[in-house]
Amino acid sequence: MATMIESLRDLVSPAIVSTLSQHTAESETAVSRGLGAAIPAIASTIADRADDQGFMKNLADLATKFAAGPDPIESARSLGSSTIGVDTTNPIGGWLSSLFGRNLTDVTGNLARYAGISGSSAATLFSIAAPLVLRYLGHLMRSESLTAGGLAGLLRGQRAQLASSLPSGFTMPGVTEPYEMAPVAVKKRASTAWSVPLAALLTVLGVGGLIWWARDKPIEVARVNTVEQLSKPVGTTGTLAGTLPRTVPGKVTTTIPSVGSAEYRLSMYLASAVRGATTMNFDRIAFNSDSAVLTAESSEQLQDIATILRAYPRASVTVAGHTDNVGSEAANQALSRARAETVAASLMAGGVPSDRVRAEGYGSQKPVADNSTEAGRAQNRRVEMEVSVR
Repeated sequence: MATMIESLRDLVSPAIVSTLSQHTAESETAVSRGLGAAIPAIASTIADRADDQGFMKNLADLATKFAAGPDPIESARSLGSSTIGVDTTNPIGGWLSSLFGRNLTDVTGNLARYAGISGSSAATLFSIAAPLVLRYLGHLMRSESLTAGGLAGLLRGQRAQLASSLPSGFTMPGVTEPYEMAPVAVKKRASTAWSVPLAALLTVLGVGGLIWWARDKPIEVARVNTVEQLSKPVGTTGTLAGTLPRTVPGKVTTTIPSVGSAEYRLSMYLASAVRGATTMNFDRIAFNSDSAVLTAESSEQLQDIATILRAYPRASVTVAGHTDNVGSEAANQALSRARAETVAASLMAGGVPSDRVRAEGYGSQKPVADNSTEAGRAQNRRVEMEVSVR
């Protein structure tokens, strides 16, 4: 059975490469090379946001719209002129802006340099690659009877493979080392009739894109579950896969753990979020057993989180403590709140204004897994940050 990235690569037919080559005046080799980077760049970034339930619900809705409509890539024959950069005033450009956040311009520029094409051609390739990926995901949901949650689970399982599919020489902003990938060859296939006009594409994009423009509606809360053990020092300290520099508003540059860390997810969310909320776990803090005393190793992540939050004055955070259902609920409630208050105090000590931070303890009231198993109880013992943007 083909993997997700193999299936996505198969979407790049000789016909679409030829059509885009004629439209952009770039060589077919350069177009094929560019699509070979643009598609995994979009897919891997989507997979990295699979823990955000609000993002995934909107993605699933949009993908379903594309799967039900005419094939959007066939209107490449009718594409109009492009300007340098992705046009964020149209639905698909707006969706790309939401996906990549402040990195969109850099991603497009990197694609242009990698493929040896102009900035306007790189923007065109992204504007075609995005509907390709969305349509594929929509068909996948339909064929496998996947809900938004099911699609999220599938994408989580494909994260490493999608990230490793980024070609050597193409770098995503903030990623210090390029990923390696064997050269992508455009597969030969039978000719297809190309007849869908640009108007059909714009209709499909317009309908699907409407869900992205409801900016006053809150984003559904997403949960990033990580394990914390209460029988020993409590925490989520894990192995880091390297670090990367991150520049936040105010021209402040900080070094944070790379893709997948709480710091990375928070910075990406705040850089692109409209009004709404999301939830993620602190994944590198720990407490002494049965206490609310943070270990010394916890300070690094808390300082990183405080630096990021300070840069976004519209963002506020509720630190939420949770436990499993072992022991008395009164004790669990008290411990969960005490830990949340300790973390909140640390963020305020790091410069986050007190009116933007609050603490809540929920004890065992909000489980995310089955308390009848040790693995489930471990998932339920967690400290989250519920981030909202006004």
